[in-house]
Amino acid sequence: MRVPTAVLQRNARRPQKEDQVPFQELLPLRLRNHVSGKSNRMNDVSCLQEMATMFACMKTNEFSESLCNKEISNFQKCYKVHIDRAFEAKKTDNQGIVKPGKDLNYKQLNKYLRNYPSPF
Repeated sequence: MRVPTAVLQRNARRPQKEDQVPFQELLPLRLRNHVSGKSNRMNDVSCLQEMATMFACMKTNEFSESLCNKEISNFQKCYKVHIDRAFEAKKTDNQGIVKPGKDLNYKQLNKYLRNYPSPF
């Protein structure tokens, strides 16, 4: 049995009209002159594809490492490249070298924001 949509909408909530809801500014609408470093603590997931192929190979070969040498070496090579890149990035971050682009850490952003403070 089908129920008409008018019956279903009777108990539904109607959307509010925007002109009837006043805007209340709880906090000032301006940016701060600094950025916290909490968001930079991300979990790095690297070499996920290589790890998956390595485990798939080991599962098919009953976890015999001698039959999956190619996959294991690919995973180890990928992880070494990842560790080297992370080390270089950390070294440049500690030296204060700012590379132009979108991937700036919080220290570099704070350095830029000190140069251009908010006028408020």
